[in-house]
Amino acid sequence: MADFLADTQVEPEPDRPGRFRAALSPEWAVWGPNGGYLAAIALRAGMAASRLSRPASFHCHFLASGAFAPVEVQVASLGGGKRAESLRIDVVQGDRMLLAATLWMVGDDLRGFEHDFGRRPDVPAPAALRSYRDLVGDEYAEWYPIWRSMDGRPVRFREPPGEPRCHTWLRFTDTPVADRAADALRQLFWLDFPGWNATIAAHPWPFRFIAPNLDLTAHFHAFAPDADWTLTEGHVPLARDGLVSCVSRCWTEDGRLLATGTTKHLCRPNPNYAADVERARAMGMVVDEE
Repeated sequence: MADFLADTQVEPEPDRPGRFRAALSPEWAVWGPNGGYLAAIALRAGMAASRLSRPASFHCHFLASGAFAPVEVQVASLGGGKRAESLRIDVVQGDRMLLAATLWMVGDDLRGFEHDFGRRPDVPAPAALRSYRDLVGDEYAEWYPIWRSMDGRPVRFREPPGEPRCHTWLRFTDTPVADRAADALRQLFWLDFPGWNATIAAHPWPFRFIAPNLDLTAHFHAFAPDADWTLTEGHVPLARDGLVSCVSRCWTEDGRLLATGTTKHLCRPNPNYAADVERARAMGMVVDEE
């Protein structure tokens, strides 16, 4: 099990303003470094380089899947004003650009409109739900390494296809979150998850396609570093022409809306589809391959 904050740490390069070093840890692997994990490294460097203190929004493009090795993070201020600063962040490994991002940072002295019409979905609390580990038993050992360092409790799991929504409570198992900056990294990381789970909620297994992220956007509304669990909500109302779009939200147990995000996904043929079909048939399932 791993510490997310330790594994997203960035170190400034002496005498090179706006340049940071980080190392991609295999503890946060899916088929390569998880996209939300890579984005969190970029966000952390951007926050460290900014003259302002509060992250407002973040948007990134995932350009390549890197190796579990060192990366350079390059941050440049694009401008702004007294109360807001725009920054560009590039994550580079060798001669490959892995991620390109923009970040808005703002000050803490802002005043303006105030209202809150956010309503957390009416779903059971995490204490009332079973974890993924409990739901799948021995199969959990085959899941990606990233799941060794986090706990997930889904509201709906492996049910017949229905509406493309997902609601999952998530928390780190070995990462204390002590402040606003750490919570922003956590929120960004969680917003990367709902797109896939909401998509497959509408389709039967085995899945013909995988759907890696093209991008990830986060709008940060509030922060709750003291909260253990975060409810992630995702909705994919339309999937067509090989593209999937998800709108995601993060909520606290007491109903506070923390962040809103979007992800765009590009469908690709599932390289394990034939093996999944054979596995399904061995389980007695009827698979329509049309």
